[in-house]
Amino acid sequence: MAKPARITRVLIDHFFRRFFDSDTVQVDGETLTTVVRAIAIVAVPGLMASFFMQNQYPRRSLWGTLEDQYSFVLFSFLVMGLVTVFEWEMLFPDRWDFLVLSPLPVKPLQMLGAKAAALTAFLALFLFSSNFFGTLILPLVTKRYFFRQVYAHSVAVSLAGLFAALLFLALGGLLLCVLGGRRFRLISPALQMISVTALLLLFVHYVRYGDAMQDFLENPYGMARWAPPLWFLGVYEQLLHGDAAPAFAPVMAKYAFRGTLIAAAVVVLTYPIAWVQMRRMAIEGSSQKRSQQPQWLVWLLDRITRSPGERAVIVFIGQTITRNNRYQVYLAMYAGTGLALAIACAVTLRTEGHAYAFGLSNQGLHAMMPLILFWLIAGLRATFAFPLDLAAGWIFRITGSSISDAATAARHWIQVCGGGVVIGILSVLFAAGWNLCDLLVQFICGLCLCSLLVDVFFGAYKGVPLNQPRLPGKTSLPLMLTLYLGIFPLFIVGVIAAERRWERDPVKLLVPIASAAVLHLAMKNLRSGPDEVAEEMEGYDGEFQLLGLS
Repeated sequence: MAKPARITRVLIDHFFRRFFDSDTVQVDGETLTTVVRAIAIVAVPGLMASFFMQNQYPRRSLWGTLEDQYSFVLFSFLVMGLVTVFEWEMLFPDRWDFLVLSPLPVKPLQMLGAKAAALTAFLALFLFSSNFFGTLILPLVTKRYFFRQVYAHSVAVSLAGLFAALLFLALGGLLLCVLGGRRFRLISPALQMISVTALLLLFVHYVRYGDAMQDFLENPYGMARWAPPLWFLGVYEQLLHGDAAPAFAPVMAKYAFRGTLIAAAVVVLTYPIAWVQMRRMAIEGSSQKRSQQPQWLVWLLDRITRSPGERAVIVFIGQTITRNNRYQVYLAMYAGTGLALAIACAVTLRTEGHAYAFGLSNQGLHAMMPLILFWLIAGLRATFAFPLDLAAGWIFRITGSSISDAATAARHWIQVCGGGVVIGILSVLFAAGWNLCDLLVQFICGLCLCSLLVDVFFGAYKGVPLNQPRLPGKTSLPLMLTLYLGIFPLFIVGVIAAERRWERDPVKLLVPIASAAVLHLAMKNLRSGPDEVAEEMEGYDGEFQLLGLS
């Protein structure tokens, strides 16, 4: 019989690998490769930022130095926050872990301790990787108080990252305890999207208003009290300068230490209770009755589908995304990014002495439609590329469902989602006081953009969504960077200019309508051709014994 210590080590290794070894993250369980890539992604920005700052010292001003220090504190906070949100449900063992491990001679407390140890190691890995280079190189760049700054920097960024991880752990554990597992699963996607939006807004706020940091950190502190990364900037300055630190440092440092202790206490109290909730949900989940489709959904499916194959694929997409949190996380990441950029464009912030005034930017409101639609459809395209379980596609193969019908159903599903987003944005613009003529322009532009983006992202899409094997090396990093850093900003600027021009002369709306229709027909003709079921079926001989009865 295996010793308890050996079992614990095996469990820790298993749970640690589970953070990386996922069907939606990688192929064939290449955990080491995934770990190295993840470490490189979070480590490189700190290295590059430190080198870029070396030309600014020693002539850098006091508030400029504070801005540089804040960038590293904020980066640690964002990395740990996003990592924790991304691994939201993996913070607890999932249903398969409970069902497989519970019958084994593994004590519940042993499983809980192993998961807690693996979680600690996982978070510590990212915390160390994201701050290693900045901690060593920034003190060399500034050329003052090297050892003291290494100490201050390491403590401040470590506390900032630790607080971010504890904050979302505490939030998840608290909601699980209050709402229960089933309700928690319902609100998790929205909560993840809001969390991503809030984290990215902190980054956008730094990019836009970093030079005005002095206004935010002069007494009275106002909004600075509600920005946790600023708390840890106070810790940085307090440790670096002691009694000579700026006036905001001791005040913010108190918030930092109190907030970290409170978050840690909430995690310690709620994590075991949340563990019990997740275990109960995992065991009871297998006996839940399947709910019938609402009547409005049945009516909608009847209107947008032409064949049973299309209807089956649409239902398959909805049910797969609903029951698997991994897909919800990817969608939350993309949707949260689009929402954060839209809010940053639409909402303005002005400082008037020690007072802050929020307002709405007319040009920023025009950017909401293309921003949110782009990130939604791009997110769905990325989500559809991750296979949950390739074996789930057997039903589409043995029934002879048309592959073209599956791809068409995917496009219809996305167009319906885009239409819902268009209606939501129009509601926001109506609440902002836009007139009916401008709303009509936005409505038409939204539908045309939705059709255009679906044709661009899914024009050559073939196969059953969420059920295609991944092809490593197919995605080109330079191409993706060109799309998101080069083409995307020009696309948004061009759409805003076109929207404002069409508002002045609504007759010109015929141009986007005709262009979208022509492009859609052209893409439809390119997709038309012989059915590819035989090609898709190739390689599946012998999977099913049909006994020659077909």
